[in-house]
Amino acid sequence: MNIITREQRLLARAYWLVNHRWIAIVVLSALTWLTDNIIDIELDKKPLYLLSIALIIENLVTLWLLEFITHRKKYILYKPVRRVIHFQIIIDLIILTGILHFTGGIVNPFFFIYIFHMVISSILLSRMEAFLLTTFALMLFGSLVYLEYTGILPYHCLCADDIINYQLYKDPYYITKTFGVFAFSSYILVYLATSIGHRLRNQEDRLTEAITQLKKNDEIKNRYVLRITHDIKSHLAAIQTSLSVLTSNIFGELEDKQKEFLDRAYNRTLELTNFSRNLLQLTRLRLSDELDKQIISVGDIIAEAINKHFELAEEKGITFELNLDETVDKYYGNKVSFDSVFDNLISNAIKYSNNGGVVLVVSRQKPKKIIIEVRDSGIGIPASETGQIFKEFFRASNVKGSGIKGSGVGLSLVKESIENHNGKVYLESTVGTGTRVIIELPK
Repeated sequence: MNIITREQRLLARAYWLVNHRWIAIVVLSALTWLTDNIIDIELDKKPLYLLSIALIIENLVTLWLLEFITHRKKYILYKPVRRVIHFQIIIDLIILTGILHFTGGIVNPFFFIYIFHMVISSILLSRMEAFLLTTFALMLFGSLVYLEYTGILPYHCLCADDIINYQLYKDPYYITKTFGVFAFSSYILVYLATSIGHRLRNQEDRLTEAITQLKKNDEIKNRYVLRITHDIKSHLAAIQTSLSVLTSNIFGELEDKQKEFLDRAYNRTLELTNFSRNLLQLTRLRLSDELDKQIISVGDIIAEAINKHFELAEEKGITFELNLDETVDKYYGNKVSFDSVFDNLISNAIKYSNNGGVVLVVSRQKPKKIIIEVRDSGIGIPASETGQIFKEFFRASNVKGSGIKGSGVGLSLVKESIENHNGKVYLESTVGTGTRVIIELPK
């Protein structure tokens, strides 16, 4: 579970502003062209194209600032990113005022676009900052309206008599009413938006803290399991060694009953040792941030796994069929992880196959990934349970009464190992026919 910090969220939203500004640039340029060439509205198009260029320059400068900030080492991003967002919104408001000046000022019904920036500042920034930027926007708009009303700035009308009465910019009643309602609505909107935004930010921060604590607790649990499992494995190894000495008749012949019980104890100890080894490996994988990788031979690792379990396969009369693509034999990965993956998959394929069955191992390549399959001709898994089979300690219902030993940890280890190599693993199975485990690895 990835933790998204407050800094990362703010940085993502700063880039979100940049991406949407590109859309605004395209829309502004397209509307300018349309009004000049198709719609019968007179516009001074040159300043509007220049303002589009100004937006492009602003976006490029913003991207450079964000890249510069994020590539500085040991640097707290939160405050610099906030400054960049301030820069974006302020420049946007200035350019928007310029666009309104050349498209009819207060007579242009699209002056409410100021509200978009007010809402954005309410979501991304503090309440005080949002109110300051709203005041700045209203000052810009009010100054534009006043300067056009007094004639200090030349008025650029939307000259389309059938659509807009462009003489309204000289009407003090219309100006006062429109600007007053707009200003009042803007402050109310910002108050509501900041209230919602503040609550959402607090919830995000609390969730981040909760996830951080969960990860910390999970790491403590994993370290505890690692330590305990390691100790258990050491004791089991000593017990296993002692039992193997006794069963080898070094200290004299054993009676049949004695040998039977010693063999049972030895086999149970062996199963428990394998379980401890898998659990130990699984825990180490979860604690390690980075795997030690090298060039490995997938074919050699599969052959080692087969040789390790060949005696059991021979007892059950199981044969192996290998169809391995030599062009994908070499892979950059962690050898211990791949050893565990194929050790578990080959062991499972033998254990769950019927006597005289076949275990097939196939590898092939696709344009962007490598596929490795291990198929058995065994008892299969009920369709309703295939989605749970990679969970820790889960065993299929048709296995529990079969007498086949297992802990339910092996496939969890396989899944963890493959996902640590940015791959994925899944299976297809039919009860009574067999199971096919498919591994997909990126090239």
